[in-house]
Amino acid sequence: MNKAGIIKLSISFLIGLALIFISPKLHSQSYDGADDRKIFLGATVVGDNFGIEFQTDQGAGDWVSYGGKIIYLLHEFPDGSDEFDRASLIFSNLDVAGFMRFHFSAPLNLSEKTDPYLGMDVSLKSIGAHAGFKYNFSETLGVYSQVGYGFFGSFFGPTPRHSEDEDFINRFAKRTGFSVGITVNIWNPYGYMQ
Repeated sequence: MNKAGIIKLSISFLIGLALIFISPKLHSQSYDGADDRKIFLGATVVGDNFGIEFQTDQGAGDWVSYGGKIIYLLHEFPDGSDEFDRASLIFSNLDVAGFMRFHFSAPLNLSEKTDPYLGMDVSLKSIGAHAGFKYNFSETLGVYSQVGYGFFGSFFGPTPRHSEDEDFINRFAKRTGFSVGITVNIWNPYGYMQ
């Protein structure tokens, strides 16, 4: 199966999963201020590389949240690769980031089910920004889409777009990323977000 097929299959799976858990009886809110705690699980494309991502997002106020994410790009190991080559490829395809987000649902007086946001990222491999949109179907489940760009290399400089000659390749700096997936509100000691 080619990359386009994998992406279509992943998106279809995530949408289907979201539709299974829709409950119209529950009040849904995409961003709930300081009490908001969510995890994001999605498919991502960075440059021309397909992967998966996991994010956590913690509300810090009515308009601001912070969190972290892990992205892993899926690549096959080349034939004849040794242990060093495999470790290098795994590290080249992995990025860990922290971010801060600004949410616009309340200031723009939008529906509680929607949440447009802008954010800034600092990761092992890039410094960038992102814009996204969340929609909650229920109190616990929603979907999101997000686009971002790594403007600079951070701890590792950017690698030219089609360079495969180096032991380490930075696949995140100076590249556009797009992701879609599901969001899940995290249970806290007081119940779901109130």
